[in-house]
Amino acid sequence: MRAGAGRVEVTPPLGTHLAGSAGFLRRGEVVRERLFARALVLEQNGRKLCIVAPDLAMIAAPWSRRIRQAIHERCGIAYDDVMVSFPQIHSAPAIGNFILDDELPNVPPEHDYLRGSQQVFNEWATGRLIEAAVQANANLVPVEMAVGRAVRDDLAFNRRGVRRDGIVTMPWFYKKENQPLGPTDILYIEGPMDPEVGLMAFKDESGRFVAALLHHTCHPVNVYATAKHDISSDWPGTWAAGVESLLGESCVAMVLNGCCGNINPWPAFTPDLMPDHQRMGRELTRTVETLLPTLTFNSPSILEGVSRSIPLPIRDVSPADRAWAEKMLKDYPQPLWKKENPKEVEWEWMQAAMLMSLELERARSPNYDCGIQVFRVGSTAIIGLPGEPFVEGQLAIKQASPAEMTFVVHLTNDSAGYIPPVAAYARGGLEIGTKPSMIHRVAPGGLECLVEETRKTLKEMFP
Repeated sequence: MRAGAGRVEVTPPLGTHLAGSAGFLRRGEVVRERLFARALVLEQNGRKLCIVAPDLAMIAAPWSRRIRQAIHERCGIAYDDVMVSFPQIHSAPAIGNFILDDELPNVPPEHDYLRGSQQVFNEWATGRLIEAAVQANANLVPVEMAVGRAVRDDLAFNRRGVRRDGIVTMPWFYKKENQPLGPTDILYIEGPMDPEVGLMAFKDESGRFVAALLHHTCHPVNVYATAKHDISSDWPGTWAAGVESLLGESCVAMVLNGCCGNINPWPAFTPDLMPDHQRMGRELTRTVETLLPTLTFNSPSILEGVSRSIPLPIRDVSPADRAWAEKMLKDYPQPLWKKENPKEVEWEWMQAAMLMSLELERARSPNYDCGIQVFRVGSTAIIGLPGEPFVEGQLAIKQASPAEMTFVVHLTNDSAGYIPPVAAYARGGLEIGTKPSMIHRVAPGGLECLVEETRKTLKEMFP
């Protein structure tokens, strides 16, 4: 097997819109950490697999298709063997529109950020991601590989708190002096988290580290929660930089974030624990350091990739909600700005625009075309899923996986929105939404379908 890695900077200019907020321009005002796009290419017997993972928020399908096609043309890697995975860093821009549909009319070009991204950054960053893959492809050298896992239950936490009335709220970090009794309105936490810390490392013939794939599962929202206008790579970038320092300047470390649709980096019931991305990155780096002596390097004999498309039904929109949204956009065809804050759009207008964006998507197809990718590298499976699946789906896939190690990676090739399990819909919450939209597009049963199809694919690839 041969491996090559590439790394290019993707730090946006100051003033660029940072993803994770809707209805206003959230400008990046300070660069806390530089952002990078990292790429890995693996090759064996003429077959190549490529993974691109930037320190950015998310990507829309048209842009990932463009990136994958360009890598195919420039590197000779099959389109379906290119995986573009975003960690969902809320202190970084997105590539492509995931809030409002491209075809929704009357959003002026100067307010393109209302759709979720800015065209100028999209064009520039896309070229940078392609360049990272071209670098990786040019750097191929013979390698040996090792994988290992550890567990940490103190860095990521389920963020769906079930109140005493049965409705879900998102726990926030709190200070003892402000809430001495804690969040007593929360009865319990709805679901699990995934404590696994995964590592896949590659060494060349001289013993130098070429690349490292790092896997953990948590929303990168530490900086977003405390400094909303700072540009930051949050814990994925801090972890990657820490491992690169640990393993040497020859190493490119890439973070593959897991299914963290309902996972945050702070506990619900621990007072005085403030979000700290640098601490989180340091702790994860220390965990990797403890893993290193346990690794056994060898030459894996299998390199395979499979891509599949699964149609998932789009959520229904009630006639009353559609009529309301149509009237809102008829009365106010262009963004309706708040009188008290003319730089922010009225939330009702945004909701109507988001709902009608989903209806535009439904008019093109009644189903969301959900793509899954499974890469087999030796006895390890790397699974790319679109959007923000809940961690329950990842755990179900891991439990059923015949692979020795299984990395499940979210936001792969498309920002499909939240994908919760059936039971979560009745309780509501941020991830369910009050009305269907592009970030709440998948109908109940979508996660279970994804899990089942992934299980079938894994069984075929690991007989």
